[in-house]
Amino acid sequence: MASFERFEDMYDSRLKPKILRNLLSEYVPNEKQPLTNFLVLSKVVSTISTHKLLSESPPASVDQNHHAKSNSAVDDWVNRLLALVSSDMPDKCWVGICLMGVTCQECSLDRFISSYSVWFNSLLSHLKNPASSRIVQVASCTSISDLLTRLSRFSNTKKDAVSHAAKVILPIIKLLEEDSSEALWEGIVHLLSTVVILFPAAFHSNYDKVEAAIASKILSAKTSSNMLKKFAHLLALLPKVKGTEESWSLMMQKLLISINIHLNNFFQGLEEETKGTKAIQRLTPPGKDSPLPLGGQNGGLDDAAWNSEQLIVSRVSTLMLCSSTMLTSSYKSKINIPVGSILSLVERVLAVNGSLPRAMSPFMTGIQQELVCAELPTLHSSALELLRTTIKSIRSQLLPYAASVVRLVSSYFKKCSLPELRIKLYSITTTLLKSMGIGMAMQLAQEVVTNASADLDPRSVEGFDAVSSKNMSLTNGAVLQACSKKRKHSTNSGVEAENSAFEVGVPHNHSSSPITLKIASLEALETLLTIGGALGSDSWRERVDNLLMTTATSACEGRWANTETYHCLPNKSTTDLDEFQLAALRAFLASLVSPSRVRPAFLAEGLELFRTGKLQAGMKVAGFCAQALMSLEVVIHPRALPLDGLPSLGNLFPESNSLASQKHNTPNPNKLNGIAHDGDDLCNKWLANADVPSNNAIQRTLETTLPFQETKRLKVGNDLATVTSLGVQDPTDMVASENVQQADVPVQVPEGSLGQISDKDATAPQDGYVEVVSGTQEGEDYVVKDSLMEEASIGKRESLDESDDDSIPSLKDDDFLSDSDAES
Repeated sequence: MASFERFEDMYDSRLKPKILRNLLSEYVPNEKQPLTNFLVLSKVVSTISTHKLLSESPPASVDQNHHAKSNSAVDDWVNRLLALVSSDMPDKCWVGICLMGVTCQECSLDRFISSYSVWFNSLLSHLKNPASSRIVQVASCTSISDLLTRLSRFSNTKKDAVSHAAKVILPIIKLLEEDSSEALWEGIVHLLSTVVILFPAAFHSNYDKVEAAIASKILSAKTSSNMLKKFAHLLALLPKVKGTEESWSLMMQKLLISINIHLNNFFQGLEEETKGTKAIQRLTPPGKDSPLPLGGQNGGLDDAAWNSEQLIVSRVSTLMLCSSTMLTSSYKSKINIPVGSILSLVERVLAVNGSLPRAMSPFMTGIQQELVCAELPTLHSSALELLRTTIKSIRSQLLPYAASVVRLVSSYFKKCSLPELRIKLYSITTTLLKSMGIGMAMQLAQEVVTNASADLDPRSVEGFDAVSSKNMSLTNGAVLQACSKKRKHSTNSGVEAENSAFEVGVPHNHSSSPITLKIASLEALETLLTIGGALGSDSWRERVDNLLMTTATSACEGRWANTETYHCLPNKSTTDLDEFQLAALRAFLASLVSPSRVRPAFLAEGLELFRTGKLQAGMKVAGFCAQALMSLEVVIHPRALPLDGLPSLGNLFPESNSLASQKHNTPNPNKLNGIAHDGDDLCNKWLANADVPSNNAIQRTLETTLPFQETKRLKVGNDLATVTSLGVQDPTDMVASENVQQADVPVQVPEGSLGQISDKDATAPQDGYVEVVSGTQEGEDYVVKDSLMEEASIGKRESLDESDDDSIPSLKDDDFLSDSDAES
């Protein structure tokens, strides 16, 4: 009858024990059944994780019958795995150990707490047994790591967990020293890293042994580059075991001494002999003995390293990577970073370029110089990475050494021509700008602009075909020609400045720069505009804007990156094209929105480029173009005038309050002058292209905002005087306007300004006249019909009979006419 049992759906909890038993019978071997297909294990692990087959439901949530079935199925699963783990056959034992690690992660809390000790001992037995197969030992390291990770989540088992973790240290260190399998080394490094992070107290009694074992593998000639990186990361984690400042400083001191010892041998004949001695003496605190370097008294410089430049560079690069990891890792206590010693080491490495001093020429053969020059780029790359991580770790605290760093970066920019090293330099520059702010931008701006102009040379772009290059040149010519019509005074100077960049002594030995180098230079320019765009002087800001516009247009014009276009082309990566276009568009957007003294010169070209990219480019580029258009919305359609440089609202509307107007009958000339000088020019720029409201819209606004009698005075029937722009007049103009009104001259309503009349202009003067004062443009004559003159004069005579206390209410912000109302 069990085969006719029905379930509600795939989420029915009654399905779990049945699926688990099916996996046991079909895919998991037993003592008699051999394992025929190892690939089915991935299906078993995936099914257990997807359906949570080992998570037993609590008794209160289900009926007792279902709870018993679920527990029975998980019991059978665990018993089968324990039988496999203790099997003498390596393949079955490996399957059991692998599935035991999954069980430690997926089983219920109660089962894990009650069984983790038994599982741990069964796994540890394979690490202690020298006769165990290598694949079994590798699997045991991974499963023990999973068990300890799960065990670290419970605070009530912390003491027992540290005790279990300490039992692992000596067996795996013994395996590390005796076995030469990198697969086993990788499993041991993973397990040791887990113990260091989760249970550092387990290392206290074996710290020196672990450090010596790791150092021996780093200084070994048989370790691959991939494993060297993993050993370097593990060595950088060791100071967390003690968690003190002294342990961190001691490890950094050992690393720097070992690096300088190796460099003394590598740079023999290429630098002065005293440099190495001074570098090591600088690392020793005054009054204290120098600690032993890694690897013993000679720093691991054995006979093999004396005759191998490649081995020395490999060791030095690994030790520098370890130092960089230590600088970027977090620690519980504060640490003192030897910034001066690190900068001296970086400067020492970058100063050697392979050339032989005259005094040292007889002591080095041509073959030795050839071998050294072949390894120098790798060594320089490691030194630059160490410099970048140092800047990143201390950020603004680099200020006492800022001058030395700027001098080092600027000098290396002038002699560096390899793209990989220039990419590192741009990364260092970007980190410096973000860490130090506007002060560093002022120091590095000219250097960044000069080198980026050379690397972004539009005449040669690696990976672009001839047609694209032709389209690029045509596009750039069209854009520059269009810009010259709008801003003739700025285009010529920008082109001259850009061309002058190639006259500077910037090393650029290859005909075309790789896309990765162009991306790095664009990111540096983007950071420069973001940090120091507001202080960009005319010497480089206009040149950068022109360069970024040209680069973005040429990168995207006619060939928006998409998979369909570049799928089958050799030596072209769609990802690289996407990244290059994104970097160019990001930098161009920064050029448009970065603070500047003038309006963006290439705003129209940028809008057209982003709109085209939004419709034609791939998903990633199109998404950024849509965001860029949204960012430029405030530049295209500002909702209000910028507050910077404008007077306060109290100065703009001094008589908006009726009580204030009674106390202060005479306007303050200083306020009027302030408005005239501070706000008029900027206001006129923004309102230069404003649409003139229609006569009907102006009349409706007057009827809804002014009292009946005042509306009557301004009502002109079907005709209305021409409107002028609102502005604060000169005092002589105000007097002239008053004289004209007293002579029964009709009122002139400012052009396009009724929707923007200030409270001061809408307030009645003391003599009862309505003054809507406006400045008229020179050379303009306004013709007012007779009907307007008659009604205005009638309104004036009526206003003379009224009380002086009858004031006109001020216009509110909500009464202003919008563009849509004006058009209607």
